[in-house]
Amino acid sequence: MKKLLCVLVAMLLSVSVLVSCNKDGSVTGKDEFLGLQDGEEFVTDKEISLTFIRPMGNDAQEAWWAESIASFNSEYSGRIKVSEEALVRGDSSSYEQQIGLRVAEGLPDVMYMDGPYVSNWAYNNMIIPIDNYITETYLADFMDYVIDQGTYNYRLYTLSIVDSTIMVFYRKSFMEEFLSKNPRFSDGTLITLPTSPDNAWTFDQLAEIAEKMTTRVGNITRYGLSITGDKTEWMSYAFSPMWGGNILGEDNLTATGNLNSSRGIAAGTYLRNLRENNAINPSAGGTDFYDDGTNSQTSGGTCKAAMFLTGTQNITKFNEFDNIANDWDATYYPRNNDGSYSVPCGGWTLSISKDCAEDKRVAAAEFIKYLTSAESCESFSRDTASPPARKSLYDSMDEYKSGSTVQGGAYYRMREQIFKAAAPRIKTIAYAEFSPILSGALNEIVSQSSGVNIQDKLTTAATQIDNKIRQAAYK
Repeated sequence: MKKLLCVLVAMLLSVSVLVSCNKDGSVTGKDEFLGLQDGEEFVTDKEISLTFIRPMGNDAQEAWWAESIASFNSEYSGRIKVSEEALVRGDSSSYEQQIGLRVAEGLPDVMYMDGPYVSNWAYNNMIIPIDNYITETYLADFMDYVIDQGTYNYRLYTLSIVDSTIMVFYRKSFMEEFLSKNPRFSDGTLITLPTSPDNAWTFDQLAEIAEKMTTRVGNITRYGLSITGDKTEWMSYAFSPMWGGNILGEDNLTATGNLNSSRGIAAGTYLRNLRENNAINPSAGGTDFYDDGTNSQTSGGTCKAAMFLTGTQNITKFNEFDNIANDWDATYYPRNNDGSYSVPCGGWTLSISKDCAEDKRVAAAEFIKYLTSAESCESFSRDTASPPARKSLYDSMDEYKSGSTVQGGAYYRMREQIFKAAAPRIKTIAYAEFSPILSGALNEIVSQSSGVNIQDKLTTAATQIDNKIRQAAYK
């Protein structure tokens, strides 16, 4: 990613006052409220135009955005009008790169950004705090980890509509056939589906199950598990809990000695063994879990993976295929082998850019509040099968209620693991340097031959990350 010009923001820290720099250099304290109170109507002498940028999503997401923005413009007609631009994100952080390249010419008023970049964009003064514009009462309903993800230096910069988490998805037909044979782990205990996050499979147990579920169908191997994802950050997102929360040290800026620690070596060895033990396809595609599905664009084939460790955002893709929509279920994200449990979460989130003129910022906050209202969060959650950002919706949406049988209870299990151990992706101002390099190293460990040296790979990655952090001169 092209290095952004870092603006050193003077942060005045005292017992009760936290400040941030506005575009014109004036200082706004955290306790200086500039927005509308709950229930207060937005009024203006003339219509305010806002620009909004976001990445292009899947079909379900695109339909939701089109309807929501049209609805907002209709409701606020004559007061606020939003013009949106959707960019292709791709596998190489192209969305973030395109945003970075716009810093000099001016950023859109409101931006939709991936959660782990909040600290980096706030540090670089690309976005402004929104806690001056949104009441604490409004924020009270949002999940704690969602607020944590959007917070940098004790200021809230972003707010989410929905979130994402990772689960072990499986094809029910294959799992039922497998369990009917009363399979056992290597220690002799019976293999069963977990009943709560407290007895979720460990990573080692998942690997053993995946190995046992790998079968040969004709001349095609159906692997027990798929772990494929984009090449930018997926692997770091999916497996960073294996480091136990110390992947960049206490300062979140030091890779050497942390990324390549003993826990890091164990994580890399685990991934290599998945391949060597034939538990995963080293060259898997993103459709392995539903290759045998048919819809208007496909003719169907042979399923290449019985299980899929992936994000909840892919559920809408499963549901596009009639036979798979009725044949998928999900169990909890795995526990670490030592029994500790941390569930990777964190999704896309809304921010106000530094280039949003001061006389537009209340309007920008109203747009964010509209998109994050209980009604919007519920519709986006339901339309895209993503966990909602608001706490109350887990008790009002049928699929998340205790005892839910929707999709075999998969959504309730999603809720259980989120409430049990949700944690945002690592919060570091150096996320743009850290994540692609670690993901690249982990992808190489999985895809290369058994001769790969895990320690060398991770040490090289750690050195590269540290060098990039040093070049960025973070303060």
